[in-house]
Amino acid sequence: MILSSEDVKANLKDSKGWELENETWIKKQFVLPTFPKAIQFVNQMADLAESRQHHPHITIDHKQVTVKLSTLDEGGLTQKDFESAHAFDRTYKKF
Repeated sequence: MILSSEDVKANLKDSKGWELENETWIKKQFVLPTFPKAIQFVNQMADLAESRQHHPHITIDHKQVTVKLSTLDEGGLTQKDFESAHAFDRTYKKF
């Protein structure tokens, strides 16, 4: 179920560093210490995404990893996006 704009705003308050983009995406940039660490981080996110069957858009630029989430089959943001965002944040803390 698509979240209301009020629900999106409330979820963003609990999501450190995640920003709303074009009303249908949330986005965050992660900076890792090295390129190999960035790749390891992406691989761990990929495993999480696959286990959840909720896949992000990921861009890798050297040590910077940009992640965007939206529930495309629903046409916007759902709770799945924010749950994945929190899981990715927990994964990032390991690095």
